[in-house]
Amino acid sequence: MLSAEASIAAEDRVVDPVLSADDLVKSYPGHRKGDLVQAVRGVSLSVPAGKTIGVVGESGCGKSTLARLLVGLEEPTSGSVSITGQRVDRVGRRQRDALMRRVQMVFQSPFTSLDPRMTVLQIIREPLDVMRPRGSRAERVRRAEELMDAVGLPDYLADRRPGELSGGQLQRVGLARALASGSDVVICDEPVSALDVSIQAQVINLLKDLQEQLGVAYIFIAHNLSVVATISDYIAVMYLGRVVEYGSTDDIYDDPKHPYTKALLSSAPVPVPDANAQESRIVLEGDLPSPAKVPSGCAFRTRCWKAQDICASQDPALEQSDSAARSVACHFPE
Repeated sequence: MLSAEASIAAEDRVVDPVLSADDLVKSYPGHRKGDLVQAVRGVSLSVPAGKTIGVVGESGCGKSTLARLLVGLEEPTSGSVSITGQRVDRVGRRQRDALMRRVQMVFQSPFTSLDPRMTVLQIIREPLDVMRPRGSRAERVRRAEELMDAVGLPDYLADRRPGELSGGQLQRVGLARALASGSDVVICDEPVSALDVSIQAQVINLLKDLQEQLGVAYIFIAHNLSVVATISDYIAVMYLGRVVEYGSTDDIYDDPKHPYTKALLSSAPVPVPDANAQESRIVLEGDLPSPAKVPSGCAFRTRCWKAQDICASQDPALEQSDSAARSVACHFPE
C-alpha cells in the first residue's frame, strides 16, 4: 500500500514535513445505539514546507473533519498527527501547545468565526497577545498592523467590526489572524465557497503571494476541483472519509485515474460550454451514502459505472499508479 504521504515527489520530500497525518480515523456515535459514523477512514498525508495540498470531494466526504483533526480541534479515534516530525499525542501539554501554534486555520464562514464585538485590529492582535506575548503592547499592535498590510487590508479598517466588512475583507482578516502566530501551515477550509467569483480570485491570488513571501504551506479544502487546481501542488480526492486518488495537480487534472475523480472533473462548470462536452458529462446516480452505513468493499461502487463483483467484497488500497507521484484506490483504474 502506498499512502499519499509516500506519493510526494522526491524533490519535495523533507526529513521532517511541516505537517503529516498517519492513518487518521475519526468515528462518532450514531443516532441509534450501535451505529458508528465513520467520518475519516485511514487518511495519511504529508505536507512539505511551502507547498499546497488541495483536498477535494463532495459535501459529507470528511474534508472538514480532517481539517479539524489536523489543527487539533478534534481528537482522532486512532492514528496520529505530527508537526515537524513530532507526534502531538506524545508530548507534554506545553510542547503540544507550542507545536499547534504552527498550524492555524481559516474557516469556511468568516461571519461566524470572527468575534463580532472585536475590531479588526483586536482580532488580528489576539493571537499575539495570547500565543506569543512578547514585547510591549505597542509592538504587538505594530505587528498586527503589518499583518493587515500583508493581506491587503487598508488602515482605515482597523477600528471596524466584522459586521461592517465584506466577505472578502473578512476572509483577509481570518488569514491575517492565522498568520499572526508565525504558523508554518494554514488550513483553509472552503475559504472561498461563499464569495463571488471575482473575490474568490483575489483571495486565491493573495494566498499565492503570501506563500511566495513567507514560505507558508497550505492545505486548501474545497468541493470544486477547478478552484483547487489553481492553487495546489498536489491534490487528494476524498470520498466517504478516504483518499481515493492522490497526485500532482497536473496529473489529477489532465489524466484522472479514479472514476470518482473523473466525475468531479466532469461536473466542473466551464466558461464556454461545448456541446460534445455536455454529451460526455458524467452524472453520478444516487446520493452519497451515509457515513454511518458505508458500503462494503469499495465505498464508491454503489455509484460507479465500472463496478464488478470484486468491488463489493474487497476495499481497494491506495496504491501507486503510473508514477511515484500518483496513487489511486480502485480495482480498475483507467
